Amino acid sequence: MGNGVYNLDPSLDATRDHVLYDDGNHKVIYLGTQGMGKGDVEVNSYLIIDNNRGLLVDPGGYKIFAKVISNISKYLDPKNIDYIYMCHQDPDVAGSIPLWRKISNAKIVVHWLWVRFLPHFGFEDVDSVAHPLPDEGERLNLGSAILEFIPAHFLHSPGHFSIYDRESKFLFTGDIGFAPLDKPVLVMESLSACMDGMKQIHERLMASSKALKIWVDRVRGYEVEAVLPQHGAIIPKGEISRFFNFLEGLKCGVDLM
Repeated sequence: MGNGVYNLDPSLDATRDHVLYDDGNHKVIYLGTQGMGKGDVEVNSYLIIDNNRGLLVDPGGYKIFAKVISNISKYLDPKNIDYIYMCHQDPDVAGSIPLWRKISNAKIVVHWLWVRFLPHFGFEDVDSVAHPLPDEGERLNLGSAILEFIPAHFLHSPGHFSIYDRESKFLFTGDIGFAPLDKPVLVMESLSACMDGMKQIHERLMASSKALKIWVDRVRGYEVEAVLPQHGAIIPKGEISRFFNFLEGLKCGVDLM
C-alpha cells in the first residue's frame, strides 16, 4: 500500500465528493458526479492532486460541469489544474471541454488520434493546447508524482489509455470495469452482484478478447489498490484478481459476430 490514508468504504455516498487517498502531498478525489445522469449515462470524474498541482480525469458532460468545478474548488484552485485527461471522445467524457476552455489553461491529454478533433470543442490553436499521447503510452509528471499512461487500445476506443498512479496505486480504467447500477454506488462490496451487467456491457463495448487479454497481461504486474472506472462502482483490492480473470476469459465484440 501507499503511505497515505485510503477511504474506500462501500457506504460512501456516490452523489457526494470524497477524498479516496491522502498522504498529505498527494490526493485522489472522487468528484461526486453520480446521480447527475437522471436516466442517462452516469459518470465518475476524478481529480488527482500532487503538491498543489492537478490532473482531472474525465471531466464529464455539460450538465455536470457546475458540480465538478464546485467540488474541485474545495481542494484546489481550478487554475492549478495542469492537465485534463479524456480517455475517449464521447460526450459523457468530454462534453464539458468547451466550458473548461474558458476558465483553464490546462493541457488536454489525449491519444494523438483525437488531437485533430479538438477544434470541434472550440480550440483554435490546437498545438498549444494538446498533449498527445503516443501509441505506447508515456509517463507524465504531476507535481513530484509520476502517472503512467498504459495502452488499453480498442477498449473501447482505439486510442484509450488507463492511468496508473504510483502514489495511491489506483488504476483509472475508463470504460473497463463499467457495470450498470440500479442506484449510485461508489465502491462495490462484491463483484458477484455486478457481474451480469458488467458482462453485457463489456460484450458490447470491448473490441475483442485479444485486446482484453493484452491489457490484462499489461496491468497484472502492477500493485493495484483499487480499479477506478469511468462508470459504475470502484473495484476494491479484494475483487481485482477476480475482475482480471473475468476479463481474461470473456468473449466480446468481434468474437461474437
